[in-house]
Amino acid sequence: AHGYTSTLMFFMIGEFYHVSSTRMIYFLNSFMNSSMLFSILFSLVFLSNTGIPPSLSFLSEFMIIVNSFMMSKMFFFLIFIYFLVAFYYSLFLITCSFVGKNYFLYSNWNLSLSYSTVIMMYNVFWLSMFF
Repeated sequence: AHGYTSTLMFFMIGEFYHVSSTRMIYFLNSFMNSSMLFSILFSLVFLSNTGIPPSLSFLSEFMIIVNSFMMSKMFFFLIFIYFLVAFYYSLFLITCSFVGKNYFLYSNWNLSLSYSTVIMMYNVFWLSMFF
C-alpha cells in the first residue's frame, strides 16, 4: 500500500514541479484550478495516504494500531500520535492545494485555522466517545 501511494504522491508533485518550476505548497492553488481531473486524483492519492477506510493503507494502519495496543499502552499512544500527525499533514496539503494563498491571508478572527480545527474537533468528539 505504501509503495503505490508514495509513488503516486511523488508523481503528482513531480508533475506540479514540471509545470510550475516550483515545489512550494503556496502555489498549488492555481494548479488545482487548471485541471479538475488532476485535482480529484491529487485528493484521492493524498487521502489514501491518510488511511481512510477504502484504501489499503487503512488495513495496515488498523493492524499496527491493534497490535501496538496489545503490546503496550505507551507504544500505542506514540503510534497513534504519529498517525494523527501524518493524517493532518496530508489534510493540510489538500487544503492548501484547493484554497491556496487565501488560506493564509485570512486575518479576521483567525479563519485560516477554522478548517483544521473543525476536523480536529470532530476527531476529539469520537475519541471522547470511546475513551
